[in-house]
Amino acid sequence: MDGSLEETPAAGTGAYRVLARKYRPQSFADLIGQEPMVRTLTNAFRTGRIAQAYMLTGVRGVGKTTTARILARALNYSVPGKVDRPSIDMPELGEHCAAIMEGRHIDVIEMDAASHTGIDDIREIIEAARYKPAVARYKVYIIDEVHMLSKAAFNGLLKTLEEPPEHVKFVFATTEIR
Repeated sequence: MDGSLEETPAAGTGAYRVLARKYRPQSFADLIGQEPMVRTLTNAFRTGRIAQAYMLTGVRGVGKTTTARILARALNYSVPGKVDRPSIDMPELGEHCAAIMEGRHIDVIEMDAASHTGIDDIREIIEAARYKPAVARYKVYIIDEVHMLSKAAFNGLLKTLEEPPEHVKFVFATTEIR
């Protein structure tokens, strides 16, 4: 036993889950206190003016990474035979939803910029961004703690951000705006 709380069985109910994970929002409707952001995204999706990059800011623990995953889910939302377009409203689980929310989807790449600060890490993203998504509509790069990237890494990413491929979206999360 490794002492992980995630693995510890609760009395007759299966595996124990940390409350923050158990009650983590799964859709924009579940987010609390984010109405202006949801309204802005709803308008963008409705008018077909979805940006190539989004910046999520806020203090630690406010839900930036969770919101980024929900946005990735909305961008790639697809229910075979029913819905095949980006959608803020996701009433049922789409074909990519579970994998995206669990952080294991092949076309939704998460990078912790606090531990991957260099230009070489960004070069990997730039190289991979050239290729179309394997199964989803968009390749979504979620870069957490983006303020930790080195100046060289930011400069390396700049050209791709200015002229991104149509099939790529970026979501940046940060606790600091410089």
